[in-house]
Amino acid sequence: MKKLWIPEESFGVLLPLIQNEQITDLNWSQGLWVDHLYKGRYRCHDVVLSKLFLEQFSARLSNLMNVQFNKNHPLLEAETDELRISILHESVTNTGLSLSIRKTPARRRLQRDRMLLEQYCTGEAEAFLANCVRAHMTCMIGGLVGTGKTELLKYMTKEIPDYERVWTIEDTLEIRYSKINPGKDCVEVKVQDVFDYRMALKASKRQMPKWVLVAEVRSTEVVYLFENISAGIHCISTLHLDDISRLPDRLKNMGVHVEECDIYSFINIGILLESAITERGIVRKIAQIMAFSRVEEQNRKVMLYEDGRVLERKLPPDLERKFIKAGISDPWKRNMG
Repeated sequence: MKKLWIPEESFGVLLPLIQNEQITDLNWSQGLWVDHLYKGRYRCHDVVLSKLFLEQFSARLSNLMNVQFNKNHPLLEAETDELRISILHESVTNTGLSLSIRKTPARRRLQRDRMLLEQYCTGEAEAFLANCVRAHMTCMIGGLVGTGKTELLKYMTKEIPDYERVWTIEDTLEIRYSKINPGKDCVEVKVQDVFDYRMALKASKRQMPKWVLVAEVRSTEVVYLFENISAGIHCISTLHLDDISRLPDRLKNMGVHVEECDIYSFINIGILLESAITERGIVRKIAQIMAFSRVEEQNRKVMLYEDGRVLERKLPPDLERKFIKAGISDPWKRNMG
């Protein structure tokens, strides 16, 4: 898919919303719905998209893409540097043309001071996740839609040293590793029909990455991801999940050839994110952190952190060894030196 440059005037009345950094998604179908980082999802009654605007916007996009958009080609998709646009033709809906714009900015929205101020997590939890990256732990970030899984992944990447080669593998480029980590060694891969997750993960092993970041694990690609991890490549990825203790079952159900013992052997840390609508607006937080371990042929999972409290400071011995090897004596404290 070609990256486009779309003139600002093409967005018409949508432009102020496109420029608002707190807005993440715009969706139109008989009305405009907006996803806001702090207000949540709401209908924007002040903005109405006319049939003429929608037709002109679709026509301009199809011309820029040099593709057809009609009843025979009812789906139009495009990407700019910071936007992902999808338009569904009215011939295949009962509600008229459907427009979706997702913003994928090359920036970290999460910042440590704000995370602590807004009770996204405690200082100890933030330090622990930073130390997990420094100790080369493989981490899986779970949560439902809209909880900010990719944003936490992006935040954690700042702890990866410049010289450690990173492969990001995504079907939609959202991590933007090279831009949020300028000067670091990385390869950004966009998978597609002719170069899918399996091929990308297989290719990565031949190019000596220290890390593979997969934006979201959904299906059988988990089998090939485990092949990489078993070869000594570290990983941070996300998946849909509502309780971190269900992580092994979720991964096992994705890949028929994934053994439970492999999950406990190769996945070190699971993190669950939650979001809720409150009187302060939408509030996101790290709800759970769990350690996964396989010691003496026994699978173990230990809830380390839940709802703002450290429940267990003693780590399984295999994880403790990783921290010690990285020179980290207390994983719950940042090394200010």
